[in-house]
Amino acid sequence: MALRIGFCLALLLVIVQGQRIAEKKCQEYRKLTVKTASIIPLVVNPNPLRITSFNCSKTVDLIVGGEVARKHEFPHQALLGWSDGDDYKFDCGGSLISKRYVLTAAHCFKQGNPDIVRLGEHNIEDDTDNQVDLPIESIIRHPDHMFKSSYHDIALIKLKDNVRFSKVIRPACLWTGENINVTAVIATGFGSMETAGSGSNLLRKVVLQFVDKQLCERQFSGRRFASGLMDQQLCIGSETSGKDTCQGDSGGPIQTILETKGCTYHVIAVTSLGPLSCGDSPALYTKVSSYIDWIEGIVWKDE
Repeated sequence: MALRIGFCLALLLVIVQGQRIAEKKCQEYRKLTVKTASIIPLVVNPNPLRITSFNCSKTVDLIVGGEVARKHEFPHQALLGWSDGDDYKFDCGGSLISKRYVLTAAHCFKQGNPDIVRLGEHNIEDDTDNQVDLPIESIIRHPDHMFKSSYHDIALIKLKDNVRFSKVIRPACLWTGENINVTAVIATGFGSMETAGSGSNLLRKVVLQFVDKQLCERQFSGRRFASGLMDQQLCIGSETSGKDTCQGDSGGPIQTILETKGCTYHVIAVTSLGPLSCGDSPALYTKVSSYIDWIEGIVWKDE
């Protein structure tokens, strides 16, 4: 009972004046991308004009089928690294969502906890990417998640130190509404480009679409879904065959960008479970807005 009361109090703290704290934080993160300048017209008694532009890496039109992301295009993209001798093995992705927390998939920790979170990476083989490796303080899997199934496949990583935001490393916003009024989304990751293949050294992106959940019901029939698919899961795939997320993309973001020429991403879902063969679209993703109370109650409980 005490735990339940404590959680309710945390929710009261994160919903302020009718606006969720995730939405307030999103406004703060957007300000990091905006540059304002004043222009004085050459007339008598001029009124200065304020011009606003976005101070971040330009996004480019996305090609269905996937392509290499532009450098710094997704400054919230994270990699989870497991120590592998003198180097790290990156088997899952994630999204930086605050100065201390990374959002990812709970099933990523079935193989054990990662040793570091890497931010600012674009090319794993390039040591001049301005990437940083950050130690982990704790890992919080959703309390209803079990490794034997794929329900509630969402988790948070708390970093040991605050992240210093920059053009290269900056958090994404969270999609907080139950309704998702976009038709296409962007998946990013360093995962394999074919089934059982090696991961990509370069961050890649692909446009995907929402798919009728019945297709996923058939795709994943009998695979760790004793109660069928839940409302907290999204079925997402591609209108072009062979375009998909793959091994190593787990935990990474499914995102959208709402402002024309803007560069503030909203994470709609977390990459969860794919078909046995990559490219056999669709795949399953964990819907972020279904867990927004849980996320806010942890990430911003002390703010």
